[in-house]
Amino acid sequence: MPDYDPIYITLNDKPRSILRGMNDLVSRQEQFQETRKRRRWLPLSLFLGSLPFICIDIAFSAYGYRMFVFSLVTVACWVAALVSFIALQRARGLKIPPPYNTAKEIIYTLRDDSDPKRPFFGFLDLTGAQTPNKVARETTDAFKRVTQHYRDEWLSLKAKLYDGNMLRLSAVRRAKIREGYWKRSTVSGKMKWKTPKFKGSLQELKVRLSVNPQVYQISGLHNLRPGAKVGPYMVTLFDASTGVINFSARLSGDNVEATDILGVLRAIYAVLERKVVQ
Repeated sequence: MPDYDPIYITLNDKPRSILRGMNDLVSRQEQFQETRKRRRWLPLSLFLGSLPFICIDIAFSAYGYRMFVFSLVTVACWVAALVSFIALQRARGLKIPPPYNTAKEIIYTLRDDSDPKRPFFGFLDLTGAQTPNKVARETTDAFKRVTQHYRDEWLSLKAKLYDGNMLRLSAVRRAKIREGYWKRSTVSGKMKWKTPKFKGSLQELKVRLSVNPQVYQISGLHNLRPGAKVGPYMVTLFDASTGVINFSARLSGDNVEATDILGVLRAIYAVLERKVVQ
């Protein structure tokens, strides 16, 4: 997997303030990349720009001048070129994980649908899916090989909406990785180390919508039943028996787009029927 930098953001503010902070982070990264792009020619410029000083010393040496003072400038420029080259290679800036933009787009879309007097609550956890604190359980096969099951809740969002509904959204990545182990070779008889093996992952989406009974009633005519598809997601749970919609769905793989999650929210809202004002 690509090497991304860990990011953790607590969502405890108005959506526009959250977006402003998230956009500032992206802007700083873009400015860094622009600065790095402008400076990438500096090492080569220092190297080539110092060559004429050697030529000056060579020219003077034809007249018996053997001090080679100007060559010291060339050496200094070469050292500066090497230092600047190393600095440019090390200064890569912040590498933002793709789910960051996914979360930003979701918050941006919901900003006008939320109660303007109420903040969003939750977190954006992009500190890494395969960390010890995210191991949900471990299993062992017949050969005593351990498989770790990771549960990475990377987005949790709670928002009071403008129409009085309360939305709770949770996006979770689940992954299975078999730990590395020693195995004796059947050919040489030597012990060999088998590296950890990735055994698959999926994205899980959970939505809980507390419906405002003064505005909506839940329709029984819908297709959000277990096994149905909503975009790339497969529905695993839909329950609205208590006046609160509980929804779960799964998507194989790691890639999830904001449009996929927003499509699920639109499908859930399509279940609601606005009450006629008497």
